[in-house]
Amino acid sequence: MRTLVFCVMSCLAFQTAAMADDPLRFYIGTAANADVGGIFMSSISLDSGTLAEPKLAAATDRSTFIALHPTEQVLYSVAELNSSDRRGGAGIIAWKIDPVSGSLSEISRQPAGGQGACFVTARGDGRYAAVANYGSGSISMYPLQKDGRVDAPSANIQHEGGGPDSGRQSAPHAHSVRFDASGNRLLAADLGTDDIFIYDIQADGSLKSSSPPSLVMPPGSGPRHFVFSPDNRFLLGLGELSGTISTFSFSPVQASPLRTISTMAEGTPDEAPRWCAEILFHPKLPVVYCSNRGPNEIAIFDFDVAKGDVTRRSSIACGGTTPRNVRLTPDGRFLLVANQGSNNVAVFVVDQANGELKATEHSISVPSPMCIKFVGDPSP
Repeated sequence: MRTLVFCVMSCLAFQTAAMADDPLRFYIGTAANADVGGIFMSSISLDSGTLAEPKLAAATDRSTFIALHPTEQVLYSVAELNSSDRRGGAGIIAWKIDPVSGSLSEISRQPAGGQGACFVTARGDGRYAAVANYGSGSISMYPLQKDGRVDAPSANIQHEGGGPDSGRQSAPHAHSVRFDASGNRLLAADLGTDDIFIYDIQADGSLKSSSPPSLVMPPGSGPRHFVFSPDNRFLLGLGELSGTISTFSFSPVQASPLRTISTMAEGTPDEAPRWCAEILFHPKLPVVYCSNRGPNEIAIFDFDVAKGDVTRRSSIACGGTTPRNVRLTPDGRFLLVANQGSNNVAVFVVDQANGELKATEHSISVPSPMCIKFVGDPSP
């Protein structure tokens, strides 16, 4: 019964992508410089899971994270650069997607409003985009034109504070941003302060601290990414430094912590590296996936739909090293892993009964892959 309810709540978010032709095109953001790469594209056969040879869609510097406009043929990327870069430092770039070739043409660019831009997302109605700046610990929000072009920022927020890890938390480090289901709030995970900040979006596109102002993760967690449950009743925050998932109940009127669990196998030594990177839900099953860069694995968790609880079930080797980003095909049949350290994207088959993963021989070589997005699936 739980699985049936979960499917119903999930299907609307993916119905556009589910109609995509086979093979399904996807884009790969990388940490490569323009002279060796940029944003790549490939496609996956939804019958066999095989991947097409990757092609360069746009030569650009360190476009590490990418996002798609919800309705227009536009892709957004962050330029994770410093001020000495030849193009003027960190920024958000809008690219027009050629519907036939898939190639990208830059149509607008705005400064990121901080250093080390590392995450970009677009709101579900296509009116705004937002960026997280890791280096400066700040976030910026941008109005979007009807054709997807990016206007000057309507808000820039500088976070303050730090955490107990002197090596990684001596200052704020905004690591991701997401709009809530209503589109009225923007949330930002800050690895440096152990907070997931909550902002109310004003009519003019400015941001005002919400109530409560943040979801507080356990000290030293280092929140990196977070995800809403498909019914939007819960939020799962991923602690990069601690190797943990913290669950919160979440609604327009309240937010409260529930439980924190380890993403690592039982008995893992305290000193073993964690470095969690990505967390996501299966679109049809009550299953959560997390990439652990320390042990080079994808961990699999059961999700209690009623209680919002997660329980680690198993894990599988990531098919390379340093699994940065993971992404499920919209039908939930395949999981792709961007292995930054081994310069490859690996494919796994997903058991449609329980969400378990099985490695395949399908893999493509891409320089320093960091983020994967499927055409027709604008979800963060």
